[in-house]
Formats: sequence, structure tokens, C-alpha cells
Amino acid sequence: AVLPFVNMSADEDNAFFSDGITEELLNVLVRVDGLQVASRTSSFAFRDSDLGSRAIAGELRVSHLLEGSVRKSGNQVRITAQLIDAVNDRHLWSETYDRDLTDIFAIQDEIANAIVKALRAELPAAGGEVAAVKVEADTQNLTAYELYLKARELFIARSEMAQSVKLFERVVELDPSFARGWEGLAAAAGVAEGWGVRDRDYTTLSRLAAERALALDPGLSMPWA
Repeated sequence: AVLPFVNMSADEDNAFFSDGITEELLNVLVRVDGLQVASRTSSFAFRDSDLGSRAIAGELRVSHLLEGSVRKSGNQVRITAQLIDAVNDRHLWSETYDRDLTDIFAIQDEIANAIVKALRAELPAAGGEVAAVKVEADTQNLTAYELYLKARELFIARSEMAQSVKLFERVVELDPSFARGWEGLAAAAGVAEGWGVRDRDYTTLSRLAAERALALDPGLSMPWA
């Protein structure tokens, strides 16, 4: 289970960034062959929980927990992550990454591969070998990426849906080739009217955004939905 990383930034509004990084890591790890990862909904329910690692793992029916923190200041970010064997109550691995924000995808790659390495003996892959994780930098525009994380948090929370749509529109304006930006726009616009936002034609916007996302990356699932 990937528990929500703690926002250690001076600006409390940066919580969207730490949550976004948490989910990005979850989405990478869920693609590792043989690794079963608890859902975001389940693991995020234990934000600020007073329960110990073993109790949380028991509730989530998992054997290992990934937790950490994110401190963002300008274009600098510090991400601390630690992998815990909750069954035996011991740390398997921990690391702190001090990087420029331009390295954010490289950090995700490093963390995911460190976790796979730490768990390799327990993953039932053929021949005991697990392929390395690869995190693709699907946008080079870090402003677009930060806005994407913020827009996605609003979408997931079904909060300020009109603002979520506007942020996604800004994302794809900044980087028209960012497929997940178009995917997010399609998803947010697709549910906006159901959440009482009816100031324009969101259905058509959703369809057009989904088509653009699939033209850029046919492997994305949400635009198909």
C-alpha cells in the first residue's frame, strides 16, 4: 500500500503536489508484475491515522507500506520515501532525494525501482527476475505538470469541477502533446454536468478531449471509457 506522502512544504496549498506524487508512484507500482497494490481510495483513508504500521497493513490486507514526505520550495523538491515490512515491523529501505523539479519523473523512476529491488525476492516473477520499472516523462513542461496534479486532485475529490476543467484546459494549452492532460480534461468535463456545472457544453468538450488523448496515446484507458 502506498500511503499519502506528507506535505512538508511551507505552503499548505502544496498538499495537491504531495498527493499527486503519491498517486503517480501508486500508478507506476501497480504495473509491476506480481505486485498487488491497494487502491488509492483505501490507502488514502489512512491519512493522518494514529494506527501503527502493522494495524494499517492489517486493515488494508497488505504486507508492506510505502510512506514518505514531500517538501517543495520553488523549483526545488525534497522527497523522502521509506518501505516498511509491516508484518515484521522493520524498515526495508529508505532514501531522501533532493532534486530540481525538472527531475521529478527521474525521482519517481528511482523510487519505484528501489522498491522493486527491495521486494524482488517476494515477487513471483518468472525465474525470480523482475523487469526494471520505467517512468516516462510525458511532458517537459513542469508548469503544465504541476497544474495537471492540481486539476486531478480536484477531479478526484469532485471539488470545484469547473475549476478542474479550466486547469486541465490550461495544461493542454501549455503542452498540447501532453496526453494525460487531455485525458484529465475528458474525465473532468465528462462528469462536470453530473455535479451541477452546466455553464457550457461539457459533453462535447469531453468527447473532443478524449479523442485528442487517444490520438496521442491509444493505450490510455480513461479516454476510452
